[in-house]
Amino acid sequence: DKKSYLDIIHTYTEVHGTVHGTSAVYMPTYVKNHGILSGRDLQFLLRETKLFVGLGFPYEGPAPLEAIANGCAFLNPKFSPPKSSKNTDFFRGKPTLRELTSQHPYAEVYIGKPHVWTVNINDLSEVERAVRAILNQKIEPYLPYEFTCEGMLQRINVFIEKQDFCHGQVMWPPLSTLQVKIAGPGKSCKQVCQENQLICEPSFFQHLNKDKDLLKYNIECHTVESANDIIIPSFDEKKKHCVFQGDLLLFSCAGSHPNHKRICPCRDYLKGQVALCKDCL
Repeated sequence: DKKSYLDIIHTYTEVHGTVHGTSAVYMPTYVKNHGILSGRDLQFLLRETKLFVGLGFPYEGPAPLEAIANGCAFLNPKFSPPKSSKNTDFFRGKPTLRELTSQHPYAEVYIGKPHVWTVNINDLSEVERAVRAILNQKIEPYLPYEFTCEGMLQRINVFIEKQDFCHGQVMWPPLSTLQVKIAGPGKSCKQVCQENQLICEPSFFQHLNKDKDLLKYNIECHTVESANDIIIPSFDEKKKHCVFQGDLLLFSCAGSHPNHKRICPCRDYLKGQVALCKDCL
């Protein structure tokens, strides 16, 4: 069901595929199919490729990152509304309320243009503009630092050296990096942190789960209750009613409340090393 999308791309460039078995019957006749390739041969094919085309699935796979590392731009299908366990069979029954705004949210948020072009693939004029823009520029190979061997070793080194696994007295990441943001009704903590160029840090939720904690951020609780839900701590601004987490395993950056405002623990991060805050090294 993506033929019209591929037709636009085919007007500008050859289209190659690595499709196996019965799935190949759905391919347009102009696709040059290589079948299943070894990792080595796939890398060589990607190095001859200008554009890696996302078809909407699989979600968050490694292939777009491999393509970008080999010098391709990635056409990343946008999901509107976002896909989650509420509206997508693939996620149904899984213990998460994460919402995917595109086929590869990491690439969308933390890489972006010129390497990643997140588009509505049903809007063919938007697709065409993106394809033309990609083909009219030279795009260099790009590998985010956190996916390099050195980047991985940096994370491991920081995690081992900075954390105290024996006494639990050293907060990690440092609590000094906490930035509290309020998510309006219908917004998740992931969204509100992202809008402020920050990332939601679940380990900080425990420091926002009492009325006296919230007073530091000018949030008054005239009445309080405890509940077991992923969308708390939260509060009703008009009634000054606060709801706190009763089960510490349910703290989550995902999920939103239609009426209450979520209290969100955000922190900054290093570009190319999202797991670490700027003062974590």
